[in-house]
Amino acid sequence: MNILSTLSLAFFVGCAPISRSDFPVRAEDQVGSALENVIITRLSAQNIGSYRNAQQLAHQQSTLPPATDRWQYFVGPGDVLSIIVWDHPELTLPAGPERTQLESGITVDANGEIFYPYIDRIRAAGRTVGEIQAELRERLLEFIPDPQIDVKVAAFNSQKVIVTGAVTNPGSITVSNVPLTLIEAINDSGGLGANANSNHVTVQRAGQTYYVHLTAFLNDGRADGNPALRGGDIINVPVFENNNAYVLGQIENPGSVDLGFDGVNLTEAIALRGGLVENAADARGIFVFRRASGSSKINVFQLDATTPMAFVLATQFTLQPQDVVYVVTDPAAQWNAVIATLLPSISAIRAVQVIDGDL
Repeated sequence: MNILSTLSLAFFVGCAPISRSDFPVRAEDQVGSALENVIITRLSAQNIGSYRNAQQLAHQQSTLPPATDRWQYFVGPGDVLSIIVWDHPELTLPAGPERTQLESGITVDANGEIFYPYIDRIRAAGRTVGEIQAELRERLLEFIPDPQIDVKVAAFNSQKVIVTGAVTNPGSITVSNVPLTLIEAINDSGGLGANANSNHVTVQRAGQTYYVHLTAFLNDGRADGNPALRGGDIINVPVFENNNAYVLGQIENPGSVDLGFDGVNLTEAIALRGGLVENAADARGIFVFRRASGSSKINVFQLDATTPMAFVLATQFTLQPQDVVYVVTDPAAQWNAVIATLLPSISAIRAVQVIDGDL
């Protein structure tokens, strides 16, 4: 458990009034008694499905092609092409013994075209060297019988990927005719930073954001965790943030739960902390406290788990970072008093996060 998690948990464990766990669990006891900034939702079969973590579901698999797919480089403006017509030196730009392919090459202009003797201008951008070579050969047949043509990219200037976030040296990397994978781009950027979260790397491509689980490649060799990149891709390695929820109250082993990459549902979180305390926990009063996004309000979700099916139902409720799960004892009626005691502790956790730089 890191320092932030320890401090956050201490706020709750250290609150003696809360340890009495005297939340009212009956709907009639809650009506008209909730504080103004608290929103109470009783979980049911009809609404619990809407609390699946949509972000986590989107992260399950990247749709980017893995590095094993066939790679093709498409020429773009700024690239320099070396074009040689064998046995016809007059069709090769003057090179001389001291000039390199780059110095004697043809640069693709801003319109994506090149000029070549006899055949004027042809389109180069967005095409492979094989396609350019085929068109040159076809059009030169009018002037040369069976022309033998070699086309290469002498300088790759048109396409780059940008690597940002928690890497040692953020910046741009040139894309060439050799496939560039995600791990290679990160290594070329100096490697992952000490605080990098390789579970949630994002690749922005053509207006869409794809989530890539780089850790799955590093640990298990999963191909979809190391996709091939394309020119224009923007890679972001996020900073690792506190990813814990807290399970407290009448629980056998109260404490924090690491939500990991795949997420943890309410049933799993309770089981991971040892389950409910027998003969002490009131299964009607399993509460999840969650700060409303972009608001000062607190969402309070209540699960009545008096039947085994309730825990099956709770597998559909995915916890979010900094959720507080609280299991009560036999209910008393001081709803306002207990909520008023708990809210400053939840706010204090958020304040610790701000100080720590996680928000």
